[in-house]
Amino acid sequence: MKLHQLDLNLLLALDALMTQGSVTRAAESLYISQPAMSHALGRLRSAFGDPLLVRTPQGMVPTPRAQHLHSGVRQALRLLEQQLSDEEQFDPASSQRRFVLCTTDYVECVLVPPLIARLKDLAPGVSIEIRILRDRLPEAELASGEIDLVLGFDEYMQVPGYLGKETWLTEPLAGLVRQGLAVDEVIGREQLIGMSHVFHSPLGTSEASLDRWLEGQGLSRRISVNSQSYMSAAAIVCQTDHLLVLPSKVADLLASHWPLRRLTLPEDVPGYHLNCVWHPAQGQHPALRWLRALMKGLVAPEREEEPSA
Repeated sequence: MKLHQLDLNLLLALDALMTQGSVTRAAESLYISQPAMSHALGRLRSAFGDPLLVRTPQGMVPTPRAQHLHSGVRQALRLLEQQLSDEEQFDPASSQRRFVLCTTDYVECVLVPPLIARLKDLAPGVSIEIRILRDRLPEAELASGEIDLVLGFDEYMQVPGYLGKETWLTEPLAGLVRQGLAVDEVIGREQLIGMSHVFHSPLGTSEASLDRWLEGQGLSRRISVNSQSYMSAAAIVCQTDHLLVLPSKVADLLASHWPLRRLTLPEDVPGYHLNCVWHPAQGQHPALRWLRALMKGLVAPEREEEPSA
């Protein structure tokens, strides 16, 4: 089907029908009569050559064709609504907006707690939803506005050039071992490659920037355990003679709550680069500009400026 052959108002009807699961409720959500919505469903069925929604004792059930259509239609409608919005101002104090961040457990541990505390003062009605960054950058979700920002490290993310990207933080790595283990406070290369490692790998990757740095020197470390959680990695290290290498802020946080000792790594070990990524179609919205400024200030407080809309 060509787009010019379809009444685009029918896409609104399809979204309402799929979302509500009822002709009556769909009609109410669009402020039209039930007969008008039934007529729209008939036109949709004719246009796509599919029943789309089938009446059962459990209610209206979508066909596979309807489910496939709705995924793209909903993204397109949300993007269109945002682009047509005449909203030019964002008032944090009165906003009830829910921001969706896709990120790693580093940001959950280090950045989200002070962000929530700051929102309590500046924007008490604003809420945050966290989605964990997996093995792909959620480009479609950024484009549709389903996800507002992605925050992650270079080693987990390959960012296409068309997306907006800013590096907020370069953080050194640190080591953690159990208290009482006979290891130097400043660990050298020999100890670094001589110990067994717990590898924190939230995306299930097999290497990190540390491994590439060692490889450049003709060295490698011995990884005994892969863990996708800081908590489980810390629990293992507490009860074994393993070394855990991770960002220094997380190392400090874990060492303050677990019987762990923080170690300094060789100076030339590369640090982590925390990046913020957004879609250019969404990123200039005043609300997102405000949130980025607020979060960047929390990451680098010495450069913090009061975010404005």
